[in-house]
Amino acid sequence: AVVSTQSREAVVSTQSTGEQNKRKLRLLTLASICEGADEIEFSKLADRLNLEKDEIEPFIIEAIGSGLVKGKINEPEGRFTVSTSINRCFGQSQWSVIKDRLELWQKNLQVVRESLNKGGHLMMPIGS
Repeated sequence: AVVSTQSREAVVSTQSTGEQNKRKLRLLTLASICEGADEIEFSKLADRLNLEKDEIEPFIIEAIGSGLVKGKINEPEGRFTVSTSINRCFGQSQWSVIKDRLELWQKNLQVVRESLNKGGHLMMPIGS
């Protein structure tokens, strides 16, 4: 059977896209694993992500570069200390955290406004 150049390119492109999607899913899975964790061993990540142990460190570096996780790699001990990770699932608890932060921000802005209003009569306009 004769396969056209376009067909071959389409197959290669599909394989490439499939590998890219697989990698993206692994990155998101890493973010999910890191969510709520303080520290994770490379060996556990290798098992969960179906990667070789020597692939884990570059993979974590890629995830950090993508902004999915933040943390510190401890290569001698084979551990990743997680400081933050994105939430892959956004549920009620995440909305609650945002609500609390916005309410605190609003209270802080009210304090600033009151402070400016109290001291506003003491301020002289520039150029007077």
